Amino acid sequence: MSLGHSYLTDQEVILRPVVRPRPRRGIRKETLIRVLLTGMFYLTLLRTTGMWYGYPSNFNEDASVDPFAQKLMLYSLIPLIGLYFVLEPNRFLSYFRRIPVLVFVVIIISIVSLGLSISFSASVRGIAAVAVLTVAPLLYRHRYGSVETFRLLATFGMFAAFANILYTVALPRYAVMGGSYAGMVKGLFYHKNGLGQFCAVSFITMLSLGMPRGPLRYSQLLRWAALLCTLLLIVVSKSSTAVVMVAIGVATLIGSRMMQTVRNSLARSFIVFFFCIILGVAASFAYLGVAQMIADAFGKDLTFSGRTNIWEQLLPLVYDRPLFGYGFAVFRQPEIMEQYVSLTFDARSTHNTYLELALNIGVPGMIAWTAFILQRLGGRLVTIQRSTELRATHSKEVAIILLIVVGSMMEAGMMLAPVILWPYLVVSLPLSRTKSGGSSMNTHSG
Repeated sequence: MSLGHSYLTDQEVILRPVVRPRPRRGIRKETLIRVLLTGMFYLTLLRTTGMWYGYPSNFNEDASVDPFAQKLMLYSLIPLIGLYFVLEPNRFLSYFRRIPVLVFVVIIISIVSLGLSISFSASVRGIAAVAVLTVAPLLYRHRYGSVETFRLLATFGMFAAFANILYTVALPRYAVMGGSYAGMVKGLFYHKNGLGQFCAVSFITMLSLGMPRGPLRYSQLLRWAALLCTLLLIVVSKSSTAVVMVAIGVATLIGSRMMQTVRNSLARSFIVFFFCIILGVAASFAYLGVAQMIADAFGKDLTFSGRTNIWEQLLPLVYDRPLFGYGFAVFRQPEIMEQYVSLTFDARSTHNTYLELALNIGVPGMIAWTAFILQRLGGRLVTIQRSTELRATHSKEVAIILLIVVGSMMEAGMMLAPVILWPYLVVSLPLSRTKSGGSSMNTHSG
C-alpha cells in the first residue's frame, strides 16, 4: 500500500462528473414560497377575524357595512393558492391526497345539502369560503410544522392586541358598542363576542408556561404586554364565553404539560379515560354552583348565552330535516333566522355551533364532524412528544381544540364557518407528520 499522493489519469479526470453549484433560482424559489405562504396565512387570519375600521357601534340600527374589503381579501386568496399550485403541484396534491374518512363523510353530506338547500346561493358561498380559508393554514402547517405555525399565530395575536387597544383609544365612537350592548368594547371587530373569542384563543397561543430562561429579551416583554392587553380586551368586551374559554384553555395547558411527563402511551390512555369520567362526575356537581355564579356575574343563565328561547324554536326544525339539514351555512344568515325565530329582538345566530351544524348539514353530518374533532383530541392527548418546543405547542393544540369544543355550546360559527376561530382549529387538528424542505423545517410537525 502506497502512502504517497495518488493521482488521477487524464481519462479519469474527463470521466469524473462535474459537481455543479446549487442553482441560485432554488434559493429564490424557497424564499418566494415562504413569503407566499406567510402572506396567505396572514391574509386568511385577517379575513376570518373580519377586523376593519369604521364598523358601526350599534349594528341593530341596520347601519350599512361595506363588504368590499372582506370580499377582496377572500377572493385574492384564490390566485395566490393557484400560484402555489404552479410552483409546487406535487407537494400541493400530496397535502390533500389522504382525507380522513370522517372528513370525507362530512364533505359528501355538505355537498348533498347544497341540492336540498333553502338558499342555494348562500350555501354555495358558504362552502366556497370555508374551502378557500382552509387551504392556506393547512399548507403552512404541513410545510413548516406546528412550532413555526404557532409562532406566526402568536405574532398575529400580538399585532391584533395592540391594534385593538390603539383603535379603541383613538376611535371610541366605533370601537365601543351602543344600544343594548352599550359600553361593551368590540374594537376592530364587528361584534364584541368576536373580540372576546379571538382574544381567548390568542391568549392561549401567546401564553408560555414557566419562567423564561436566560436574559430577559425585548420580545418577551412585548409578549407579556400583549398578554395583558388581551386580558384587558376580554374584560372590557364583557364576553362571558371568552372568560370560560380562557379558564378552560389555561387549565388544559397545565394538565397537558403534566401528562407529558407520563412517557407510556398506554398509561396516558388510562389517565385520559379516567380523567374524562372524573371530569364528567365533577362537572355534574360543580356546574350548577360555580357556573351559576359566573353566569350571574354577567347577568345570564347557565347556558352563558341567554338564548335558550332561540334554541326552543330551532330544535323542532332539526326533527323536520334530520338527515341533510336545510343547506350548508344557511342558518348563519340573519334573514333565514328572521324567518324561523320570532322574538322581541333580532336573533342573528343560533348561539350554539352544534345546533347550527345540525340545522345546516343534518344530524349525521354534525355527529361525523364532532366525532372527528374528538378523535383528533384523543389522539393528541395520548401522543408523546420529545422536543420541549413540540410539547409546548402540542399542549396549545389540545387547549385550542378543547376550548372550541366547549365554546361551541355557547356560540355559533366556531366550526365549519369562515370566521374567527376556523384557522386556529385547522392548524390544531393534523396529527404527526414529517415535513420536508429547507433549514426552517427541521422539526417534526407534531
